[in-house]
Amino acid sequence: MVIGDGAVAAAFAALAPFRTGDRLTVIGPGSAQLGRGLAYADHPPDAPWRDGYLLNSPAGTVDPAFPDWVAERWPEVAARKARHPRGTAFDADAVAAEDHAALFLPRAVFGDYLRDRTDAALAAHHERGVRVTLRPAIVTDLALDRGRFRLTLSDGQQMQADSVDVATGGPAPARFGADTGPAAFEQLYGNEAAIAASLRPDALRPDAEVLCLGANAAMLDVMRLMQCLLPEDRIRMAVLSPSGLLPEPLIWTRPRGAPVTPDLHGPYPDAAAFLAAVDADLAAHRAKGARMAELRRGYRAYLDQVGLAALIPDIDERRRVIGPLDRRFRRGTADSLADFDRLSHAGQIRIIRANVDYVVAGADRTTRVRVTGPEGPSDLSAPIVINCAGPDPQAYELMTAGLIARGWIERIGQGLRVGAGLETRIPGLRYLSPAVTEIGDEVMALPLYDVDRLTTYVRRASRAT
Repeated sequence: MVIGDGAVAAAFAALAPFRTGDRLTVIGPGSAQLGRGLAYADHPPDAPWRDGYLLNSPAGTVDPAFPDWVAERWPEVAARKARHPRGTAFDADAVAAEDHAALFLPRAVFGDYLRDRTDAALAAHHERGVRVTLRPAIVTDLALDRGRFRLTLSDGQQMQADSVDVATGGPAPARFGADTGPAAFEQLYGNEAAIAASLRPDALRPDAEVLCLGANAAMLDVMRLMQCLLPEDRIRMAVLSPSGLLPEPLIWTRPRGAPVTPDLHGPYPDAAAFLAAVDADLAAHRAKGARMAELRRGYRAYLDQVGLAALIPDIDERRRVIGPLDRRFRRGTADSLADFDRLSHAGQIRIIRANVDYVVAGADRTTRVRVTGPEGPSDLSAPIVINCAGPDPQAYELMTAGLIARGWIERIGQGLRVGAGLETRIPGLRYLSPAVTEIGDEVMALPLYDVDRLTTYVRRASRAT
């Protein structure tokens, strides 16, 4: 049994070593589109934003096989990319050179790729005599019942399984509370239609700002959504960010820049010493012309090979590295960042350096946000407020929260720990999501948000089964 409908659930389903006569059941609200999840969801063909969201990284860094898949379907993919608000204006040279690996493609197109790969794997299971069932439902409870797992679904039906793989996604977004006004959204994705209704010209003053809480990739997607729905001169955004810093574009040049080789000389006594060494090393590479594409690729390969344990012997200090190290490699879609910069210089987007204290309903159908900035606390009011700060590391969706409450998976600091084979404390139950920060003895140097890395851990665990 697999619980979930995203890329990790699809990997569990595809890579498990089934035998003839085995039964595979995948349960998730989007299991009919297994592999997409929320991150790579498709939208109705007539939705203006269907192809507005682009991958944060070039196609070649998302999955090594993805560019070849794109090349085989280029006329169709090109038509989808042309529907993006900026079309191919930013990467026309890569299109002309047929350099598909360097393209920032619609996320829904990558979802198509995941669907094709998943469909092929499930068809192969079927040919081997495995009985495959995809069940669009939500599992509300998972319990042990006389040596087997008992699953309770949202419709009250119960099912049993001998083994269960849980892949229900990472931490949930922060919740605002009940009294936040008519247009305060705890996340962008899945709320596009409601946000679009609030952005109607007859519902929004021409000078009204959309307020984004956070300056990460989701904020750039809010800008893209507005570009899909409004004339560009009507776009007004205010972005709240404690640091005021944006992600860095991850651009693949031609010829490709070689990934850097980190020059670190551990072991380091603590996280602070390690991060200081990383900062000095990154500055040295940047002085030689390295950009985020070369820095991120080089560091990822180095940390995967060397391991964080060899650099920071103290495990508690290793655990303090995960978030701060990731922030040094924040990246975003290159043309979205270019558009953000252009609209910012035009006075249509502004960044406010401040921390968000709370969000409540305001007057005249607005939402009020209390913030604390360099000059102290103040209030901001906006007709539309969207949380773009990313997931709350202490908030989990229903299934994960239940596993934590039962003590079946362990909470460690800002993340979760599972066994070397993704095992939980219950035999036959495995778990993986971007919330996992430790697998066996390995502390993740960077969070598990990349599909290829997550799939690698599922593959290793399945081979060991």
